Amino acid sequence: MKRETLPVTPHFSSVRASFLTALVSRFEATGTNVQLLLNRTGITVAQLNDPYGAIPLPQFVAFLEAAAVETHNESIGARIGAQLTASDMGPVGIVLSLSENIENGITRFANYANALQEGAETQWIQQGDLMVFTYRLRDSNIWPRRQDAECSLVSLVQVVRDNFKSRWSPQEVHFEHSSPADPQPLERFFRCPVRFSQPFNRFLVDRHTCRSNIRRENPALLAALERHVEDIIGAVAPVQNISESVTAVINASLGISPVTVDHAARALSMTPRSLQRHLAEAGTSFRELLETTRRERAQMLLSQPKARVAQVADALGYADSTAFWRAWHKWTGTAPSDHKRKHR
Repeated sequence: MKRETLPVTPHFSSVRASFLTALVSRFEATGTNVQLLLNRTGITVAQLNDPYGAIPLPQFVAFLEAAAVETHNESIGARIGAQLTASDMGPVGIVLSLSENIENGITRFANYANALQEGAETQWIQQGDLMVFTYRLRDSNIWPRRQDAECSLVSLVQVVRDNFKSRWSPQEVHFEHSSPADPQPLERFFRCPVRFSQPFNRFLVDRHTCRSNIRRENPALLAALERHVEDIIGAVAPVQNISESVTAVINASLGISPVTVDHAARALSMTPRSLQRHLAEAGTSFRELLETTRRERAQMLLSQPKARVAQVADALGYADSTAFWRAWHKWTGTAPSDHKRKHR
């Protein structure tokens, strides 16, 4: 039997309309004037009613930010995220929920996240005895984006709790935006320390808590669901090249543990010499990838009003503020404080 071909989705950073529809229903239950929010962000009812439609990512993020203003609730993204279920995430969420354990479930979620939202990077990397889930929007021009970040991490943790372990909690949670006036709602939900003005949105968990089998997988059912997810994406989940793999390790490690060639090689099950050779063949080096990541994240962090240079230096894994100052001056020919003044 010929498999049904799904409608082609335009290639721009976007979120599945069905996911926004799930959010809209939660907002309506709180009495929020959803139509006002849709009008403000240029999203039409016709877009929401298309099951395979896509909402441009900037509009989706703007919708959540407008909701925080309209409801006078700076934690609205987290509040709504805590109400979402696996089915609200579509087949990606269902695949996660049917996995035998948390590690496999989040692995599948990270691999297939583009079926739910394009324009974001999601990574699930082992870091010694920890597993690190990282999420960020690629387009740095989409800002502010606090509500999207909090909704994304909160909803994923909630789905894990609903389908695996109700008391499951990360060891630490990081957000790239500045600390809110009241961080306690997030701390209460995650049941762990929450840090702000970090290089990435991510959570760190004990790997052993992710490996206990909760159920027996149904291989045939999961294979069918994964084929459906691949149809939505338009292709099989892409295989990372060596530069992308190393960058993923850097993203998971930055500000948590020393980021070295040896560390990256161990994470990728390679020798340091082999890793360096593969990077050279790709026209790059470990130092170049690390510096590129640090510079990009530094620009983002320093643009935030509450960011302090010492805090940024620590988040990016520098030994002290002086080391970071030297790196920034090498990149830009200016002092970090000059960049902060431009963005006040």
